[in-house]
Amino acid sequence: MIYRYGPTGQRVVRQKNTGDINFDLVGDPAVRDETVSVIGNWKDYTGSQVINSRSQQMWGGHGNTLNGTDAALMGEQLSQLGTVGQRTGTTRRRYKKVNINFKNE
Repeated sequence: MIYRYGPTGQRVVRQKNTGDINFDLVGDPAVRDETVSVIGNWKDYTGSQVINSRSQQMWGGHGNTLNGTDAALMGEQLSQLGTVGQRTGTTRRRYKKVNINFKNE
């Protein structure tokens, strides 16, 4: 059987009379990935990273890396925004895993 996942239009093949399936989304990063807040070290199915949480909390609120410099006074901006507008200092993007339960079909 072929199942079509609505939000992305992705098609997944499954056997009849199966309970549930897990799959990664495929497509544009705005739809495929999810945003996760990060404070300090993290470890999950996508990998791990060691982050100095003190400096992350101190500088995480700055939306403009040129804040307080001569360039900022002249109107220049260099934002710390990622692909979908999230702050790169306090968030990260990872593949979204989808779980579909077919028990009631």
